Amino acid sequence: MQAKSILSVVALTTLIAGSPFAAGCKTTAEASVTEESVEAVPVVAIEDPLTEEHDGGSVGWDIAPDGVVKAIVKAPDGKPIDKDVSGTLTWKGPNGDAQAPLALDAKTGLLVATGPKLEADLTEVKYNIVVAGKPWNGTLHVPSGGTKVIVEGARKAEKRPLPAGKTGPNGGVIQVVGDDTIEVVADKASGQVRVYVLDANLKPVPVGDRKIKLGFVGQGSELVVLTPGPGGLYCVGKVAAKVNPVKLTVVVAHPTHADVVLVGYRPGVHVVVGPSAPAVNVVVATAWNVEVKVNRAPGVVVVHDDDDDDDDDGRPVHIHVHGKHKGKHKHHKHGHAHGHWK
Repeated sequence: MQAKSILSVVALTTLIAGSPFAAGCKTTAEASVTEESVEAVPVVAIEDPLTEEHDGGSVGWDIAPDGVVKAIVKAPDGKPIDKDVSGTLTWKGPNGDAQAPLALDAKTGLLVATGPKLEADLTEVKYNIVVAGKPWNGTLHVPSGGTKVIVEGARKAEKRPLPAGKTGPNGGVIQVVGDDTIEVVADKASGQVRVYVLDANLKPVPVGDRKIKLGFVGQGSELVVLTPGPGGLYCVGKVAAKVNPVKLTVVVAHPTHADVVLVGYRPGVHVVVGPSAPAVNVVVATAWNVEVKVNRAPGVVVVHDDDDDDDDDGRPVHIHVHGKHKGKHKHHKHGHAHGHWK
């Protein structure tokens, strides 16, 4: 008799749970899970964002090749900020600047915008985000494939780690870019910047048909297009700001493809910007001199002026000598000279 009563109670409970009287009723556990899920998980997450950290939080970026922008703003505890936040983006292009507002999408909790297509090897995109009245400013150099290309480049670089603290043969920073290893170094006095391609022993090799561009972000921002240096042993350009940048983006373009990296960046790690950002040590006091090369023609030496005194453009200086000589020498004066080498 007692067993029948227990079964009747269970049956009655089951019947009520499945009846219209149970509509809208939730157990404490069900209510708790639902409320926590809504509060802790954003409706839409950005896959592989390029995240920059500011005082007071971070902003993760997804800028697509077609110009569509998504950004997620987070507090220091990692929770999305979806209230009292707005912003503006500025694309710098050859025909002038283009601006677009960053609007908060209430359904996703993301800031969204649409700008010009990314057609250049690197496009400078400046942002100004206002969070609870406080501005977060920054500059991105975005490749034609969008921010995801930078994340992909960092993943590829992780597979070939470089010795910690190791500098290049000229004292600059070394970085894996695609299948290449490069050194970026700038002269403290003249602002001349060079990129060397290095072999497995970190020794310079000919640049070949590579084309290289650099995006500097520091006190200001610069986009520098490099040209082949004398002898094709490096690419060379000039930066206006003769100080170490806090961000350095590199494009190494080959005839069939281009590789892009943000120097020192690792996937999943925030890029610190602002006053507390660490510098990328590329600006050094160099000892670049004039390199003397002996032509195959007897008695003629061609000297490429390479001493960064800004009075030349890599123009050759001819030195006539008597006798035959092979190899390289250093010469520290401009003009014509005569001598006897054996």
